[in-house]
Amino acid sequence: MTPSGILDSAYAAGIVPKRLYGRTQVKTLQARLSEDVLYSSYSAFFRTEPGVFFLNELVADPTIPAKFKEKFEARRRIRDLHVAPFLGIDRDFIAHCDSALLHDWHGLLQEAEDCKAIHYLESRKEAGDRLVVWTFSVVRRGTEVLSYRTGRYRTDQDTFMNKRTIGFPGVVSFYDCTLFSNGDFGTRENSLNALMSDLDISAVAMHGGEIPDPVPRGSVVVHEDDRRDVLLVLMDWTCPAWFEPTTRRLSLNDPRWLDLRTHNDIDDFEPWTKATLDAFCEADERF
Repeated sequence: MTPSGILDSAYAAGIVPKRLYGRTQVKTLQARLSEDVLYSSYSAFFRTEPGVFFLNELVADPTIPAKFKEKFEARRRIRDLHVAPFLGIDRDFIAHCDSALLHDWHGLLQEAEDCKAIHYLESRKEAGDRLVVWTFSVVRRGTEVLSYRTGRYRTDQDTFMNKRTIGFPGVVSFYDCTLFSNGDFGTRENSLNALMSDLDISAVAMHGGEIPDPVPRGSVVVHEDDRRDVLLVLMDWTCPAWFEPTTRRLSLNDPRWLDLRTHNDIDDFEPWTKATLDAFCEADERF
């Protein structure tokens, strides 16, 4: 049921609690249900659609069709994916890198490590003269890329709000780096984890499918906000043939495939996407 349907039934039964007050009780109820589902390990509810809730105790009821019991996992907010310490690289080192090195991520990391320019930072706000490393993963299907519109989960800045983006971002953490990172300090793992979370593909192994690795296509310095810059690692991910994004599955704003050869409204894109397109063009990458 929707919060509105729940309230209507509760009023009809005379069981609306006195603590549920306010001019917009429907919004209050939806917010409290969403918070309970998100933070409680023993919530009585789960989502079956965005804004639609179901009782856990009724899952075993054979009289209710299975299609109404399918859980909908809301997209994790990017701020929940930030886990310190964060990977950082000296700003001066990046400033002296030529274009060729900026487009060779593994080579850049090797050079930065040799120059002792790589650090782990306990706080993004205290990065100082170091650039925190983010991945920005572009999902490709032939000549098309997956795009969506940004929302408040990312930033309230006017330059980002409601703009179209072609990337799925994530901050690279110490915990992304594993024995299998192959010298990239966990950027591939970070990118793949962001894609699996945001695109709801973590269960693909159940179907015997394979998830291809994202490939680094270079790096670029961009503004995170008015106070600091970050280093964006551009990751290119060719999605498997079985994957097709839908609003039902992803909880993204206006997801759609774009052919960037014909989509020429550059002002429709947020700043990180613009920087990504410039970097790909400079490297003669073709979308």
